[in-house]
Amino acid sequence: MNKKTKNFLFVFVLLAVLASLLIIGYPQRKKGDNTSQNPNPMDWKTEMKMKRVNTFVLPALRATGIDMWVVMSREESPDPIAADLGAGSVVARTACIFVDTGDSLRKIAIAASYDITPIKDSGIYDEVISYKNEGLLPHLRERVTRFSPKKIGVNISRDTPIADGLSVSMLEYLKEAIGSQLSERIVSAEDIVFSLRGRKLPEEIELIKEAVLLTEEMLEAALTPQVIVPGSTTEADVAEFIRAKMREHGVESSWEADHCPSVVAGVARGHAAPTDIVIQRGSLVRIDFGIKVKGYCTDVQRTAYVLNEGEEEPPAEIMKLWETAVTANEAAVRLMKAGVLGNEVDTAARQIITQAGYEEYPHATGHPIGFSVHGVGPMLGPDWPQRYGKLVFKRLEEGQVFAVEPSASIFSPELKGEVGVGFEEDVVVWKERAEYLGKHQTELILIK
Repeated sequence: MNKKTKNFLFVFVLLAVLASLLIIGYPQRKKGDNTSQNPNPMDWKTEMKMKRVNTFVLPALRATGIDMWVVMSREESPDPIAADLGAGSVVARTACIFVDTGDSLRKIAIAASYDITPIKDSGIYDEVISYKNEGLLPHLRERVTRFSPKKIGVNISRDTPIADGLSVSMLEYLKEAIGSQLSERIVSAEDIVFSLRGRKLPEEIELIKEAVLLTEEMLEAALTPQVIVPGSTTEADVAEFIRAKMREHGVESSWEADHCPSVVAGVARGHAAPTDIVIQRGSLVRIDFGIKVKGYCTDVQRTAYVLNEGEEEPPAEIMKLWETAVTANEAAVRLMKAGVLGNEVDTAARQIITQAGYEEYPHATGHPIGFSVHGVGPMLGPDWPQRYGKLVFKRLEEGQVFAVEPSASIFSPELKGEVGVGFEEDVVVWKERAEYLGKHQTELILIK
């Protein structure tokens, strides 16, 4: 083989190798694959919003007998649920319409021409209608009239602020658009908001579970002799230790940072900021704490007892407080499942406390959590109409997450105030049961 032929073969083989590498490294784009045309794929939060709408809205419409849900929003007076529907940044009047067609969920948004891009990018809607100088009204009238719904759900609610986003003037605007006959069909969409905001997808529940475990880990680290030195450590010292852990893990607090964590040594103070009170032997130390991870909140309480010199275990009265609170918590969680009334859960826990001889606690047994520490959904509470309204008679739904927190307290003559056990666990509701998302605590934490 001559030199010229060898050079030719070398170049041929080299080109073949390069071509193979290009094919392996850069696969051909399939027909319909627009990946290269979309340099900004949908982020996780946006994807979750779209999936929640597609998963929860249609069943909620059918459960309530509402066949159209209209959410209206605008700048400076936004509906608080608008952001969940891809319309959180709108300026001009906007209507988000969800219709049960009998076969599927029809999703329509009507917005000003300069507002439609983020609505389209949400991936939620089948149809996005742009208006200019003619305004929203004619398009809103045409779409609502076309479907002629028997019940039109709108966001008005006496008991749930996030489901009460329709202002008086926007309600009047809607009535003007759809006419008097259809206006008579307007009802509250509160239960639709409960389902959309309160229920969580499996991947969201897993994220909340991880956040709960991290919350518990920080609390366990704080309630130790390495952190709490009786006669020296203050409530504020314990809070700062936990805040340092939050910074280490890159998470923020579930509620206002100045009293999250709430650390109370001695007399109960409710939702209060930690102080310079020095933790003494013989004291109950109660921490109420939560973190926010990717927008999801936790809410956990733990109580420890600081042993006196020579004590191996707490006094009998302290142990009775603790065991009663644990029993009440477990009674509540044992009853929780889809379809149960919030009031039924509260009754199961509250009677454990009162039957043990303690006064009933002045708060609900539990509350929903999620995107805020006091989330959207049924209240696990007593029938106190002027405090909880009708929320305690709402039914639990699968995928809702709750903080369960019955408590027990006694009057301390020495401290001249109430002292007690705060024991709060985060749980998720399933169809036939509820599940603790963290490590269910059964033993009182002791600090020597």
